[in-house]
Amino acid sequence: MHHVCVFVRRVLPLAFLLSLVPGLTSVPAFADPDFTLTAHRGAPTRTLGENTLAAFGRALADGATAIETDLRRTKDDKLVVLHDSGVGRTTNCSGPIGSWTLRDLVKKCREDTTRQPILTARELLTWADQSGASLMIELKGSNWSIRQIREVVNLLKDSTVFEQVAISSLRLTVLERVHRLSPRLDTQLIVSGWAKVKASIGRVEGYNAPAASLTKSRVKRLRRKGIVVVGGYADSPAQWRELAKLGVDGVVTPSVRRYQRWAG
Repeated sequence: MHHVCVFVRRVLPLAFLLSLVPGLTSVPAFADPDFTLTAHRGAPTRTLGENTLAAFGRALADGATAIETDLRRTKDDKLVVLHDSGVGRTTNCSGPIGSWTLRDLVKKCREDTTRQPILTARELLTWADQSGASLMIELKGSNWSIRQIREVVNLLKDSTVFEQVAISSLRLTVLERVHRLSPRLDTQLIVSGWAKVKASIGRVEGYNAPAASLTKSRVKRLRRKGIVVVGGYADSPAQWRELAKLGVDGVVTPSVRRYQRWAG
């Protein structure tokens, strides 16, 4: 079973990492080179908002091996990087993303911390090419048609970072459509319990699961089948400690720097 580098540690040049954030003088080291540390929504801070290039760069500099981020569609079906169904929480605008055309969004709306327009999918992929970062991209919502997913897949195929991307979703049907259109593109199902895992084994390449839904034997069983298991959403030492005991392939966290301090 094929797995892209979102699940494998990418070794980025030290000089590049140090250049991402002024004043940074060192990069945390990893004890296990195959363990992945994925920055949820780019591991935002008070001054660097979620799903912004500034947060993504900071996360890489802090030692993240991949960036978890989100795609939604505008009124004119353009792909933008946004977690919520609306723009009100993270920008100076309001209303559902589906009420905005991309042109108006770029012209009028600014992200609260960086004062930059909401990222487009193309801009995200360009950044990934320049930085060498791996991406775990969640397709938000359940109403993705075959045509809309084909646009995502074609965008990735036309980019230089296809091998650096995995697609995630809460919806198995969405990931099955991704697989149908591009069997080489890794898919990761986001689950809250083991029942959803049991019902979908063999239909996705990996799972993003909380520690409470896993046991050592379950993780071993999945890994024997070539299935990747990452623990998320994990944001406390207790959760990180439990996931380490379970032997997962990685952690998805909004707190990359705190995780690195905890891991030592």
